[in-house]
Amino acid sequence: PVLHSAIHKIDKKPDGSPAILFLGSAEQVDSQARDDLMHQFNESYNATAGKGWGFFHGASGAYPLSGWLGEYLAGTDDFLSFSTVAAEHLTRLMEESNLSTGGHALFCHYQQGLTDYLIIALVQETEAVTMTEELSLMTVKRLDLDHIRLAARINISEWQNNPQSKQY
Repeated sequence: PVLHSAIHKIDKKPDGSPAILFLGSAEQVDSQARDDLMHQFNESYNATAGKGWGFFHGASGAYPLSGWLGEYLAGTDDFLSFSTVAAEHLTRLMEESNLSTGGHALFCHYQQGLTDYLIIALVQETEAVTMTEELSLMTVKRLDLDHIRLAARINISEWQNNPQSKQY
């Protein structure tokens, strides 16, 4: 089950203009669309070859994510506050590293079996063609889960229960 999720948008054009962050005003509501999105995301993520393992450095000014995540998990911050500060930081990192385009910053805390996970992903939009009830074609925008460019899945349970692992 999805415990918490939020989506923010980082509007960054390849023309070098500054990134603009549009913050979601609330967590995503419990819905079949949200659950379908997470299911499709996980299928795409799991099928992606060449994923690497990582670990957290100690929380510091240079590496703040583990501190923010720890505060959220301890109940000091709510999920929306956690995702907001992380999206703001991601936007600054995108500016510094000159990533050419932004996207939708997806944050999701969910459980699979007895394991808690956190997904942080930058997902682009693409166009798709759909059929209306009147049998007319219509172009719509959709999240491009087939081509995820930037994503991390953090095994929260492993991080909390086995910090020596360095693979979470």
